[in-house]
Amino acid sequence: MKTFIVGLSMIAAIGLQAASDDIALNMKSMRDGLVQIQDGFLYNNKENIIEGILKVEDANKMFHDKKTAYKFLPADKQKLAGIAELSAKHLKSSLEEMKEYVQHNQIIEASSVHSDLVHNCTRCHAIVRGW
Repeated sequence: MKTFIVGLSMIAAIGLQAASDDIALNMKSMRDGLVQIQDGFLYNNKENIIEGILKVEDANKMFHDKKTAYKFLPADKQKLAGIAELSAKHLKSSLEEMKEYVQHNQIIEASSVHSDLVHNCTRCHAIVRGW
């Protein structure tokens, strides 16, 4: 019986580590996408902006609903899954808006949305991470 319980504990620990790795890789993808967007603005490269938007959109899918967000958040933060979900929905909307602006060569408006994206990310991190 002890072996069985130890085995279950190890499986649970591996599962928690995998979820932690998933969220860390996800956050890195979001950061990489945001950096690519910013570089696109700084170097007048609309393709970089669009590619960055696509990276962030893909990474943002991890939080597309409360249940999924709950699964990936650390145990002590799972009660904040609703905030992560709302932030993800706002992020998705902002990314779509930015993409429209870039495609219509409205770069100042797209840049304004970029500032909103950074604010949204910072707000979610401040609440969920407890800054």
